[in-house]
Amino acid sequence: MTTPDDTAATWRDLTDRLTAAQVAQLEHLEHNELGALLQMARQWATENTTEAALSDDVAPPAGAVRTFSWQLDGDGKWFRDFEGTTRRAGKANVHICGRQDAGGSSRRWIAVGCRDLGALDAAAARELAAALADASDELGRLG
Repeated sequence: MTTPDDTAATWRDLTDRLTAAQVAQLEHLEHNELGALLQMARQWATENTTEAALSDDVAPPAGAVRTFSWQLDGDGKWFRDFEGTTRRAGKANVHICGRQDAGGSSRRWIAVGCRDLGALDAAAARELAAALADASDELGRLG
């Protein structure tokens, strides 16, 4: 029985003890992995550079409380999502959300989130309706 070579820095240091098939498999993996890593690094570098430029050039939309990272859509156009205000109505949350494009234009919508809302009694329904009406008014003001 032999002990593993603890001085090997890369797999190539062990080629004298590997079969030709094992070396071929490792070379294949090395080539594919390095290509994938380079492609990933190029993509991230482009995204980071573009995100930094867009973040400097494009102000957050009016009413945005939180903006997210810039991303590319399926058509190669840059956008970022954002969150506006949130209202609580019992177990429900009424959120104003939106998406901004690289030109600064944005669109907003209202999203309702809840955990186990269940059936609403009259008071809970009025509270939710009031939160929705308030969010609707804000959405109208923001355009």
